[in-house]
Amino acid sequence: MKRWKLGGVLALSLTLTGGSVAYAAKEKVCAAPSALTQAGFALPRLAKALSGKLPAGADKTVSADKSLVADKASAGASLDGKSLSEKPLAEKALAEKALAEGPPTSILVLNSATPKKKASKPGAEKDTTPRSFPSFIEERLRERYPDRNIVLTTQNRPRATAQAILAGLPKLLEQTRPALMIWQTGTYDAILGADTAEFSTAVETGIALAHAAGADVLIVSPQYSPRTAFAFDVAPYNNALRWATRTARVPFFDRYDVMQFWDEEGIFDFDLSRPSPSMFEDVHRCIGRLMVGMIVDGVGMRTLGAR
Repeated sequence: MKRWKLGGVLALSLTLTGGSVAYAAKEKVCAAPSALTQAGFALPRLAKALSGKLPAGADKTVSADKSLVADKASAGASLDGKSLSEKPLAEKALAEKALAEGPPTSILVLNSATPKKKASKPGAEKDTTPRSFPSFIEERLRERYPDRNIVLTTQNRPRATAQAILAGLPKLLEQTRPALMIWQTGTYDAILGADTAEFSTAVETGIALAHAAGADVLIVSPQYSPRTAFAFDVAPYNNALRWATRTARVPFFDRYDVMQFWDEEGIFDFDLSRPSPSMFEDVHRCIGRLMVGMIVDGVGMRTLGAR
């Protein structure tokens, strides 16, 4: 099995979220070849949302809401007619913060993974449930764009194929109104042996629905696992995703190849029969960071089109 020298790769082609080679060397575990982490295509809708440009008429609505709060405060009343002094300070602070930040920059994550079971003991969940990559994406984007009111919503659709997602997608897009939809797909299509042409068509249809709803799209491939490779072949579906995203001109995060790189370099050992919760969280932390790097790259591209 071919192995790359990590130091040389770092110096030439590795990237981290918004970071330099020096930063990458500090946290080598999250490194990956830049060819796998560049956006390739722009994210103009998300870029517009992050620039602070509001939809037509939205700025007037926000201004009106702020004036209403100010008027009510000076009169000693809140929006529901009760005295402001009766409201909990935390609630008032949150309301003022929301108005100051303006409309949220919404991001939707469509995930086919099965949610982790909650802890059996009250209060234990926070300590025992490992974090997954959407939480790291939200955390890093909030750090990167602190004044843009980033709000990430995760919709877990366990064992859902790409075709199955399409039925409820328009309604979901209408409800969440995302500027970016991150769609992890292909796992259960591969397990069920779905027709790759139909799979590709379903993905292209989902991308078109998101674009029509005003959302950019970032597609995420299935994960790499040497322990399940004998059971089903992910490669044809990865190729289908690569083709569909290039056709639709949207970024593609090849999680499979990134994780395979980590496995070959010995950064993570995916042959373990029972990976520890800390390893799960470390892997998802790295995936989240690299995906944020791709998002920032797409936002920074000034024109649509491949590099």
